[in-house]
Amino acid sequence: MKAALLPALVLLTCSVAHAEPLAHVQGVRDANLLAALELAIGERDTAPDTPETSAMRDARTAADRARRLLRSRGYYAARVDTFVDDSGSARLRVLPGPQFTIGQLDARTGGDGDARTHALAAMNLPNGSPLLAQSVIDAEARGLRALQNEGWPDASLLEREVIIDHAGSDGLITFRFEPGPFSRYGDISRETGGWNPQFIARISPLERGGTASREGMLDYQRRLDSLASVRSARVTLGTPVEGRDTRNVEVELTAADRHTVETGLRYSTSEGAGADLRWIRRNVFGSDETLTLSSTLATLNQSATARLERPHWRRYAQTLFLHSGLTRETTDAYDQDEIEAGIEITRRSGERRVYGAGLSLDSSRITDAVGERDIVTAALDLSGGYDSRNDALDPTSGLRASLRVTPAITFGDEDGRYVRVEGRASGYYQLNDTLVAAVRARVGSILGTSVTTLAADDRFYAGGGGSARGFEYQSLSPAGSDGEPFGGLSVVELSTELRWRVTPEWGAVAFIDNAIASDLNAPEFGGMRSAIGIGARYYFDFAPVRIDLATPLDRRTGEPGFQIYLSLGQAF
Repeated sequence: MKAALLPALVLLTCSVAHAEPLAHVQGVRDANLLAALELAIGERDTAPDTPETSAMRDARTAADRARRLLRSRGYYAARVDTFVDDSGSARLRVLPGPQFTIGQLDARTGGDGDARTHALAAMNLPNGSPLLAQSVIDAEARGLRALQNEGWPDASLLEREVIIDHAGSDGLITFRFEPGPFSRYGDISRETGGWNPQFIARISPLERGGTASREGMLDYQRRLDSLASVRSARVTLGTPVEGRDTRNVEVELTAADRHTVETGLRYSTSEGAGADLRWIRRNVFGSDETLTLSSTLATLNQSATARLERPHWRRYAQTLFLHSGLTRETTDAYDQDEIEAGIEITRRSGERRVYGAGLSLDSSRITDAVGERDIVTAALDLSGGYDSRNDALDPTSGLRASLRVTPAITFGDEDGRYVRVEGRASGYYQLNDTLVAAVRARVGSILGTSVTTLAADDRFYAGGGGSARGFEYQSLSPAGSDGEPFGGLSVVELSTELRWRVTPEWGAVAFIDNAIASDLNAPEFGGMRSAIGIGARYYFDFAPVRIDLATPLDRRTGEPGFQIYLSLGQAF
C-alpha cells in the first residue's frame, strides 16, 4: 500500500509545484487591477521543462488575455510588452495608462422620441463614469427591459456603437434599439377550449387600456401555466392595427390530462400496512376545478373521501375547498366511525404565505375506555402558513411553518366548548453537496375542556411513524382506565435528521425523534421520550422511497426493541 501511495504523492507534489502563472506581471500598482490581471492570465498547463512549452509563446498568450481584460476595464491606452527573463520565465510589463470614462451617451430608437427618453432614463450610465464593458452591457439590458415593460413589448437590440477618443480619454456610446410600435392592452382574445372565458379573464393581471409590458404578459402566462388543468399556456399580443395603439391579448391553452389515477403503499411494524387510491378529474366545470375521490384501506383505518378544489374563487389567489368523507378507525386507543363535511377558503399572499378559514361538522361514534358515545363537533378553523421549501417531497433548503387555531363546540352525548391550538414547523439546511440537516417541531394544546368531551381524533397522540419512530403507534399518550392509550390535551414533538446523498440514486439517513402527549393543557417539554434510528433512501425522479429502522433510547418493559417503516417521500 505504501509503495502505491508514494508515486501518487510525488506526482501530486510536482503538480502543485508547477501550478505557476502563465506569465508574471510587472508595472501595475493598483492591487485590485493586478489581481484581476493575474486571474485573467491564468496558469501554465504544462511543466516548464517539457519540449511543448515555449516561454515567449506563453508571454504572447498572456498579453492577449491581459489586453482584453484591460479594455474591459476601460484602459484603452494600455501598453503591454512581453519578454523572457534570465530564468526563462514569461513576463509582461504593463503600463495601464488612464482609465477612460464615458464622454457621451446616446440612444437611437428609429425616430421614436418617447422610446429614446425611456431607454436613456433607465440606462443610468452618467457621463464621467468609468468606461467598463460590464457596465455598458448592463445599461443596455436595462434600456431594453424598460422599453419592453413600458409600452414597447416588441423592442429588440441592434448593434451598439462605441467610439474611443484617445485625446480626451473618453468614449462615445450609441445604443441602438428597434422599439416596435407603442402598445396598450386591448380585449383578451381567448382560444380557451373547455375553459370558462370569464374565469381565464378574471385571473389576468392585465387591464384593458394599460401600457403593454412583456413582464406583465409573462406573469399572466405563469398564472395560466400554474392551473392544474393546463399543460402549457402562451400569451401574446395581436398584430398592430395602423392608427391604433391597442392590441388584443391572445391566449392559447393546451389542456393537461383530464383524469389521473394515483396509488400509494406504506408499511410499518407499529401501524401495519396501508394502500391509498385517488381518482382525480380536472376542470370539472370549466374554471380549473379539481375533484379528488380518495379511498384508504389500512390496518388501522379505512376511509372514502371527496374533495372539490376551486382555485381563484371570486378573486385571484383565493381558493375554495369543499370536502366530505367517511372514516373508520380501529386503534389501541379507540374505535371510531366518523362522517364529516366542511368548507374552507384559503388566500395566498405572495409566493410563500397562505391564510385560511373554514367551517366543519363532524359526527362520530366512539368506543374507548369511557364506553360508547356519539359526539358531534362543529368547528371554525383559522390557519396561517409559510413555505419556502425548494421541493415538497424532498426539500434540501427552506422553511415550512403553520399555525392552526380551532374554536369548537361538541354536543350529543358530550357537551363542551374548547379551543385547539397547533403549531408545526420544519426547516432544511444544505451543509454541502451531499449532506442536508432537517429539523421538525410540533406543539399543540387544547384549552377549555376535558379530554373525555372530545371526539377521539381531536385529542393529541404521540408515537409512531408520523410522530416518534421507534415507538408503537399512539403509545406515548396518556392511558385510559383500561391501560390503553386514550389521548391527551397537549403534545410536543421534535425530530432531527441528517440526510446523506451517497449517489444520485441512493441515500442514507440518521435521526433522533422525541415526543410526548400529556393530559395537561400545557405541553410537557421535560417529559419527552426519545428514539434513534437510521434509514435508506432510493431516489426516483419524483420522490424518494424510504425505509427507516428506529429503536427507543430508554426502552421500557414490554416495548418492542425496534420498529421498521416503509413509505414514499421523506419523513418530513
